[in-house]
Amino acid sequence: MRCWSYILLLFLVPIISKAQVFSSKGRFSVEFDRGCSPMTVNITEHDTFGAITRQYYYFEGAGITNSQTFTYQDPGVYQIVQVIGEDDVEDKADTLFVEAFASRKPIIQLEKCNGFEVSVTSNDSYYDSIRVYFNTTDSVTLLNAQSATHTYSSNQNQAIGIKGFFDNADEVCSTFFEEVIPIPSLNSPTIQNASIKESCKDVYTLYLTLDAIDTLTNYRINLSQSGTTTVFDGFLSDTNLVFGDVPFSRDSYCINVEAFDPCNGSSVFSDDFCAESSDLSLSPFESLYSSYDSSGVFINLDNVNSGVFQIYRRLENDPFELQSSQTGSFTDIIGSNGRKYFYKIDYVDSCDQILYTAETNPPFVSTSLETTNQYRVEFVPPNNSLSDIPENRYQSGNDFSQTEDVIPSQEFVVQLNSKDGSPRQFITATSAYADGTTLKSNAATVRYELVVYVPTAFTPNGDGLNDTLELFGLPTEVATTNIYSRWGQLIYTSDQPSPGWDGTLNGSLVSEGTYLYEIIFETADGNKRKQRGTFALIKK
Repeated sequence: MRCWSYILLLFLVPIISKAQVFSSKGRFSVEFDRGCSPMTVNITEHDTFGAITRQYYYFEGAGITNSQTFTYQDPGVYQIVQVIGEDDVEDKADTLFVEAFASRKPIIQLEKCNGFEVSVTSNDSYYDSIRVYFNTTDSVTLLNAQSATHTYSSNQNQAIGIKGFFDNADEVCSTFFEEVIPIPSLNSPTIQNASIKESCKDVYTLYLTLDAIDTLTNYRINLSQSGTTTVFDGFLSDTNLVFGDVPFSRDSYCINVEAFDPCNGSSVFSDDFCAESSDLSLSPFESLYSSYDSSGVFINLDNVNSGVFQIYRRLENDPFELQSSQTGSFTDIIGSNGRKYFYKIDYVDSCDQILYTAETNPPFVSTSLETTNQYRVEFVPPNNSLSDIPENRYQSGNDFSQTEDVIPSQEFVVQLNSKDGSPRQFITATSAYADGTTLKSNAATVRYELVVYVPTAFTPNGDGLNDTLELFGLPTEVATTNIYSRWGQLIYTSDQPSPGWDGTLNGSLVSEGTYLYEIIFETADGNKRKQRGTFALIKK
């Protein structure tokens, strides 16, 4: 605050008046019977009783006193009672009512104008009048609904004093201050976005986003179709605006923002924001989409300031069932993400009428086993109101390692690989849009079978080629190999994977033929796995 101390002294010093307010019998008076608290009364005595005792009660329940001065700290209506201490006086009491008011900040409207000029309008009905102090030398008295202007020399911060007055009252009400930075010229904000939605049947709401505002500038929002209508005239406190019940017909429109100068009646206008009839969308489903997340299915909806979305859900081939009512985006908590969910959404206005209906579903994958570690995948693409075609990709693996590729068609085959983990893996899909939105599918669980390669035959004939039954692809060295005859007799066991079985039993080569193997091995994560199969022993 600038140096206002001397101004405050000027504002707060009461103007001494010779007028007096007399008691009911005229025996005493005070200078003022009205004023703001704390209000001090000074009693002047006018009776002709001479040198007798005069005492006073200043309010009900107060103690009696000889003092002719009292200060009322709190607002209220008080009765002063004078008591004469003389037996010869028959009517010993005289009274006077006084009223102390709360010192309130006067209600004004402060507005900026061009050329460093400001306008002040009194909207105050509490005081009989207010005084506006533009600076130490310029002030003006205003009644309710009256205005005054003042021009400053620069854009330096100014503190405007405002003080309320009651007629025929002590001028002790407080002075309050409003700060303002005058501006050389008004600026109209830029409209960043505008849309009109049907909030109730044939009732329209304007949604407007501005780049910046000045809270002391009077703005007018103008809507032009066949004519121009001002849908708002006043002061703004936010750049994101909603105006209900705007006059509108289903046709092309333009909107501008007008910065109004109340000092000279001129205006500055923003550029028009226009929408063609072919581009007009009153639907609240412009950004509708759905996507699986960790809790269920997330449904993205436009936020509405009236009406509700009724959410219906169904499984494949089942009828829709009402789930909930919402006013914006939400997550549908589902029991299993391995099921195909479809949604129908009705927008019900505040008049309980269905204005719009839309359907959506997230991307979805389901799998069926083709052969070992090979799965056929069915992909259901997303359904939503996003305008462009997404890039659909699948991911197979676990949380630590994944293989990713483009989805070639709605049915395709995925070959699992060991680097993405075992035994459990997941197949998921994503749909990525040009605006950065990425939708996620459910996670289909698949199983990677860790297979140890065992030759289908070996020839233990001492020629140095395939002389032993070797194991390939063991994840660790912890493994037990058991060999059985075709009748189930155990003929070989070893917990040493290398060098493998040489085809002998008790030092002699066994007969040519088919044998069974069993491998019990440990995976890298410490789990036990078992693999069985057959092979041929060939002598040549």
